[in-house]
Amino acid sequence: MFTPGKLYRRVELHRTYGGQQQGGISTPAKHPMIFLITGESGALYGYKDGPRPDGTFWYTGEGQVGDMPMVRGNAAIRDQQKNGKALHLFEDAGNGMLRYISEASYVGHHSEVAPDRNGKPRKAIVFELALESSPEGTGHTALQDLGPKPPAALKRKSLAELRRLALERVPRDAAPAQRRANVYQRSEAVREYVLRRANGVCEACDDPAPFTARDGRPYLEPHHIRRRADGGPDHPRWVAGVCPNCHRRVHSGEDSEAYNAQIADRIGEIEGAAGSD
Repeated sequence: MFTPGKLYRRVELHRTYGGQQQGGISTPAKHPMIFLITGESGALYGYKDGPRPDGTFWYTGEGQVGDMPMVRGNAAIRDQQKNGKALHLFEDAGNGMLRYISEASYVGHHSEVAPDRNGKPRKAIVFELALESSPEGTGHTALQDLGPKPPAALKRKSLAELRRLALERVPRDAAPAQRRANVYQRSEAVREYVLRRANGVCEACDDPAPFTARDGRPYLEPHHIRRRADGGPDHPRWVAGVCPNCHRRVHSGEDSEAYNAQIADRIGEIEGAAGSD
């Protein structure tokens, strides 16, 4: 329905589907969907939306003053599966434009203390979402922030088994707890698969890993070729095992965009040979 990374004019979305035109949660009455909009402005109120190391995406609920109640848009997110609603996550791109990130599903929520609109501390609801993961979709996690320490069970699996786990998804109607477990497993499997696929050699520059990590493995870092703002998926097709130097180059180098595109082409060829999923 929506294309990850594509820009949509918010007024046009509401003209087509309805829903509240203000705020971060929009619940069209005549369509089985809920729009979630995240953006930099939430940081002013202590919101910490974004991908987490366990593979989930945290999204802060609505409510500007006082404790956030579990009503209206907040309740709609919690009850999205029971009510047959699909969550669609967008990023505010400015000038009335929204960049589509991914379809999502609710897997849980918790409370955090954050300032309200008046600067007073209150309980904020933080939703934990699972983002869809496919070669075209998203599901970006903070893999690049994690060191090479996979669970022992994954170390014993073959490369083919790791790839299968990296691509495995539960049914859309699965219970939140089952989806949470799947999100974490898939995130860890992608990370281990990519590092095992690289086999100690940087998938960007072809140089051997610069040193051996404490666990005895060649040190490489998982790099998301397409970042969250571009609809970057947590999928083997869009994650590369690279050395720290290339990782910094692709994020901070003068030729970062061209170098990143070069890595994308190479991983596309590797994963194309492994089989498209």
